[in-house]
Amino acid sequence: MKKFLVSLIAVNGLALLIFSAAPGNTLCAQDASNKVNMLEIVISNLIARVEALEKRVSALEKNSSAGVAKAPKKEALIKEPPKSSLANGFEDIGNGFFVRNVRFNPFGTNVLFTGEIANRSEKNYRFAKFTLEIYDDRDSLVKKEEFTIPDLPKENVKSFEAMLIGVETGLINRYVIKAVE
Repeated sequence: MKKFLVSLIAVNGLALLIFSAAPGNTLCAQDASNKVNMLEIVISNLIARVEALEKRVSALEKNSSAGVAKAPKKEALIKEPPKSSLANGFEDIGNGFFVRNVRFNPFGTNVLFTGEIANRSEKNYRFAKFTLEIYDDRDSLVKKEEFTIPDLPKENVKSFEAMLIGVETGLINRYVIKAVE
């Protein structure tokens, strides 16, 4: 007569896995144990992400409540002098790439850099790499940052965003985006 063992494994107070195994079948128990360990790692990573998001939300709420008392920060919409343009407001940044709707939004003590990019080159890019140069009102370089846009096929337009650490929107007078070869 075969006996079956039913085990309930709880991770962080949540029942995640119920499995049954015949006595002597250590392979099934070992596989289940490996899966539970992997789930613990995944849950741990998710908890870390949630905590990071909670910190970001708290910072935003803090800035929102502080912004009521003082003049609210405005999004910086700075444009590089017009280059050769493509239809629909795109600006040529070289190597077959074009950008539009570039914005620099305050995000706590940092800046969220967003926009849209069009790949009009003859290549599909798994990872397209760009540099962003930010200049102040005296035309001094404030920051030079690289950012990557994944999965950018030719003849495609894609939204992008990047976090700029240690830059305030008030410092941004103009910017230059270039494709990295």
